[in-house]
Amino acid sequence: MQVENNYSKIKELFRTNGGYITRRQIDSNNIPSWFLTDFVRREHLQKIDKGFYADENWLQDDFLIFQYKYPKFIYSYESALFLLDMTDNLPANFEVTGPKNYRPFNPKDSEAIVHADTKDETYNLGITEINTNLGNTVKSYNAEKTICDLIKRQDHIDSETFIKALRNYAKRSDKNTNRLMEYASIMGIAKKVSDTMMVVLNEN
Repeated sequence: MQVENNYSKIKELFRTNGGYITRRQIDSNNIPSWFLTDFVRREHLQKIDKGFYADENWLQDDFLIFQYKYPKFIYSYESALFLLDMTDNLPANFEVTGPKNYRPFNPKDSEAIVHADTKDETYNLGITEINTNLGNTVKSYNAEKTICDLIKRQDHIDSETFIKALRNYAKRSDKNTNRLMEYASIMGIAKKVSDTMMVVLNEN
């Protein structure tokens, strides 16, 4: 009975995922690893990455795979803008933020743009789950945290990207300016955010 239950769990996870299964999911559901090995063999799944297997017809989602490999990296800046539908430009490189001392690879050897946040409070601020354009769930900073990040590092952000992001935020029906200012206060940039957004919100 337990064997049947474990196979049923794996099949349901695979179906819910839309055609992929991971070792991490197997472990979190307390299913012995050999069930995954057998399931991969039975279903002729392809190995996408270590511990990540998918049906041959599964549409590869690089946002999902990258975050599976490096789960403490949160999509931020231009990657967050793309996931939040605040830009139409697909970033050439993933842009992510990680906690202090999280260095799973040398950033110089990666195509990802990596930011490090030395404070747990601000690293964890505004993390949300969001669907990629292929329908898979990943972790990104929400719109308010992303706007705060952009304003804080304005001098390092492309000016066109910066202005478009702020204007798109101003047009969002779900924007939360109270949350924006709460985040800004925590990040120590309340006046800068207030002054910047006052101009944008009053453009029209």
